[in-house]
Amino acid sequence: MSDSMEVRKQQYKDWAKDNLGEKTGIWYAPYLEKLGSLLNRFGLGSSYFENFFYYKTFDEFQEVYQKITGDTDSSLSEILKGKRKNYTKEFVEINETFKQQYAKMEYENGTRSQPTNYGGIAQLGTILRSYLKFLFYAENPEKTYPKKEQKTSSLDGQVDDSVNYWVYAPGDDARLWEEFYSSGVMGLGWDFLGDLEQYENRTDVEKVISEQRNDDKRPTNDSKAVWDFYKEIKPGDIVYAKAGVKRIVGRGVVTGDYYFDNGVSEYKHRHTIDWTSKGSWDLREQVAQKTLTNFNDYPDFIVYMDQLINGEPIDEKTHLINEFRVWLSQQVKQNGELLNDKTITQKISSLKDIEKEFNVLIFGETDTEALKNIKETVLNDDSYDRYKGVSGSSIDYYVRYVESRPSAVENESYSKEDFLSEVFINKDELGKLQSVLQNKKNLILKGAPGVGKTFIADRLAYLMMEEKDDSRIQMIQFHQSYSYEDFIEGYRPKADGEGFELKQGPFVKFARKASRDPEREYFFIIDEVNRGNMSKIFGELMMLIETDKRGKSVNLLYSNEKFSVPSNLYIIGMMNTADRSLALLDYALRRRFSFYDIAPAFENSTFLDYINSIGSPVKVQKTIDTIKSLNKTITEELGKGFQIGHSYFVSDTFTVDAESRLVEVIEYEIIPQLYEYWFDDEEKAEVWANKLRATYYGE
Repeated sequence: MSDSMEVRKQQYKDWAKDNLGEKTGIWYAPYLEKLGSLLNRFGLGSSYFENFFYYKTFDEFQEVYQKITGDTDSSLSEILKGKRKNYTKEFVEINETFKQQYAKMEYENGTRSQPTNYGGIAQLGTILRSYLKFLFYAENPEKTYPKKEQKTSSLDGQVDDSVNYWVYAPGDDARLWEEFYSSGVMGLGWDFLGDLEQYENRTDVEKVISEQRNDDKRPTNDSKAVWDFYKEIKPGDIVYAKAGVKRIVGRGVVTGDYYFDNGVSEYKHRHTIDWTSKGSWDLREQVAQKTLTNFNDYPDFIVYMDQLINGEPIDEKTHLINEFRVWLSQQVKQNGELLNDKTITQKISSLKDIEKEFNVLIFGETDTEALKNIKETVLNDDSYDRYKGVSGSSIDYYVRYVESRPSAVENESYSKEDFLSEVFINKDELGKLQSVLQNKKNLILKGAPGVGKTFIADRLAYLMMEEKDDSRIQMIQFHQSYSYEDFIEGYRPKADGEGFELKQGPFVKFARKASRDPEREYFFIIDEVNRGNMSKIFGELMMLIETDKRGKSVNLLYSNEKFSVPSNLYIIGMMNTADRSLALLDYALRRRFSFYDIAPAFENSTFLDYINSIGSPVKVQKTIDTIKSLNKTITEELGKGFQIGHSYFVSDTFTVDAESRLVEVIEYEIIPQLYEYWFDDEEKAEVWANKLRATYYGE
């Protein structure tokens, strides 16, 4: 190799390390040195220089690149911006041939165990694109590779956003860790899927997993792990191997594309990887229990894990402040401009000063109510004036920051079996309920008092999420004076009493939170939904909650800001059908929601099992039998929406002292309701009250 090619090779390796991943240049350079001869040997072209480092200008290599790949000029523009464009159909076949022939060559040379084992072989397209980018940016030093620019957006450059970061389980409780470490691989289960190259999309993978499991549960997490392992993990990505949910056992850098190794007994889906660190490091909090999780949304946690592994001192406060600083730099003011550096520094200095002067914790505080209390204390202290003008807004920004942060902590999983064990609905009803919500996105649960509408809404959200994540659920209650200004946005008095300020309502805040996390479902639950005037409360957003209008924007009334309702936000309302004060629902509401009747579940088998499990089941069952007779009369005279529900008899207190709780429920909850129902016929209410009392007094 000539001196000039040797210099270019080193320049390429240095550029690739800075822009594509710490070892990318080291891996790809040996391919480029002999790529011309390899293409000739594999029957993929004979008009190229043996050593691709001979190509020294972007223009001459662009011609070579396009000849091999068939990429257009427009595709090149996107590739140079760091975007992963799909290869042409013809080049996909060339790429596959290159991989097959390379494996065969190494097998014949005795350096590969099987000719069908493609582990560690770089993709031809990836090699070519890396050199194309290098030449372009070498000739245009005034330009910066876009993905390199992103590095400054997370913790002052401590996290490289040009690669992905993964937390990965090498088998249950890391049982395969030693084997994977010594072999320089990472593997994934679900071997029954076969080679993932045969699947066109994640939906196809999910379908096969569903058929294999045959448990009616949608395998969302499983299919995502498989598809991410196949399509998203790339050479240069950083992987942290975990044991359980609170211990890291290794760190590595991915060195090869996906391959299926049929020569091993399990975990046949593979990537080669350079495991750079091995040990045991206990984490301060749990990480996701899932087999494979992308951690790019947790840059502070990435830095924390690296510091643990490298034995560096951990300055938690600095990380928290840096993370907040990065978030502030991405916030847009009402005029469309980003916060400037001076404003950002001022807000951070304000919060530091408040911590010192008031002896409180702000950085690291995750309780938004505690932060709001701090704000009130600061604003009401007339003696504090150093940052008086910005302290309130600084805390407001930190509250918004806390609300926007995804949680790295693993939540308790929640399955269909969990739902059916605590919600008294049968499997068929649940299937209908879930389908209606998924398709319409807006659902109202209506029913008599005590049928468990609120509990069902909460558990239905858990089921859709497949975990108990209360951070993705918000619940509010409508009332007759509830307004657009309460719900969407409006002017409210300032905490210091001096004038008014524009504040976002809970729906706008929650919808924007959901839009920042589009891969997961969010649930906005409204109790007493028909007590409010829906048209006035939703205003111009009434149209946007429709299924086919999700993602479309309108300008909000007061701020004039663009706003849309994301497709991953589900709205569940509850309606008490026995409330005489309710007006009829308007057509606008009915057209945009599906309605599902929740009936008393006294005949449900799970409910009956529950009754038999508590104390004094005979007395409780006798009371329930009377309630069932009462409900027949109520249905005939008042309508089924006025029945007495089963949830009156469901609580922890029934398992402690069923008899005492039974008396309380009848005397102070159900009987008063009967007098309300028959306000014009107290004699009838009295008859049923006495019948109910007889069930536990034995009269």
